[in-house]
Amino acid sequence: MNLCLFVIDIQNGFIAPNTSHVIQRVKCLLEQNLFEYVIFTRFLNTLDSPYVRYLNWNKLFSKTEQKIVDELEPFAKLVFQKTIYTACNEETLNYLKKRDIHQVFICGIDTEACVLKTAIDFFENNINPYILEYYSASNGGDNCHQAALLVLSQLIGRSNIITEPIDKFHISKYF
Repeated sequence: MNLCLFVIDIQNGFIAPNTSHVIQRVKCLLEQNLFEYVIFTRFLNTLDSPYVRYLNWNKLFSKTEQKIVDELEPFAKLVFQKTIYTACNEETLNYLKKRDIHQVFICGIDTEACVLKTAIDFFENNINPYILEYYSASNGGDNCHQAALLVLSQLIGRSNIITEPIDKFHISKYF
């Protein structure tokens, strides 16, 4: 089946009151061992990034902030680094193509930024993205999270937003 999960940017620097609940949820998901491929992403900010230049956002420079959270680190066997919102780039596209993966499940932080952009970019590269809402969150709070899901439902399809926790039964209906 080539089930593939992208865990987007669950790093120390993105954990705050609005996002901390996803750590345990994603850990429980990973412990079920449902996915043949699990890909983590790690966002790295740079001094000349558009986030610094245009948004005056000066976070995720330190190794501590950039580190995958301790609870999930044992599951992070494959980590792709990124310096922009999307995890869909030549490296990930080549990885998926070599493994004949045509659909991906996506969860993580922030729903309205990196999760959304990754999903849309995969969709536009003919890879069917499923958003795991229960396993995603936004530092902007639930309003930002819900706004992103509304936009995604229009851009990748409402049926590609999975709202409930998943297990072997739930995941099997997507194949």
